[in-house]
Amino acid sequence: MNQATSAEAPAIATLRVGVDDGIDPRTGEPRRPAAVWAASVLLHAGVGLVMAGLLQAFWLSIATFEQAAWLNGVVPTEPGALLRVLMATALFAIAMLIAVASVVAGHYAWHGYGWTPRAGLIAVGVSLMALMINPLASWGIAPIAAGAGLLWLPASGVFFARWHTRRHPVPAPASGGPADVYYGPLPRYR
Repeated sequence: MNQATSAEAPAIATLRVGVDDGIDPRTGEPRRPAAVWAASVLLHAGVGLVMAGLLQAFWLSIATFEQAAWLNGVVPTEPGALLRVLMATALFAIAMLIAVASVVAGHYAWHGYGWTPRAGLIAVGVSLMALMINPLASWGIAPIAAGAGLLWLPASGVFFARWHTRRHPVPAPASGGPADVYYGPLPRYR
């Protein structure tokens, strides 16, 4: 082949290595979409509102116990009664249940666990108990519901799927095949 023919020959085609935009090159971890950021913030903000409502109910119950929380007004009690202590404890337990459900959903969504959309639904269901505290605590239901809804968006699902792939990589196929397995004495010992 002469020099002129080789110069006119097309170049060898090469493939570029695909770069996944969903993976952060600094950390090697999946990038968090805005939906997961917002969901985590909203779930935690809802807990903040519920806790603010609980603190307000505790503060108001010093002077007006019956008007401090819906649960306190349901059952008439005498000052200093054990039932008042139990109702205040119940308010605290309700707030803690809401906080645990919402914080677990928000925290694990941030870290990419795929079960968190269902945990968000549980958090929404549990957050409805904030209606037993007071109106300020009830305002916490809306951000918790919005945060749980964001976990069901397709961008969040892709993020969870990428994390699942990172945590559970497909094992490499075993080298060799069935022809390498010998039953009984090896051929060299026969």
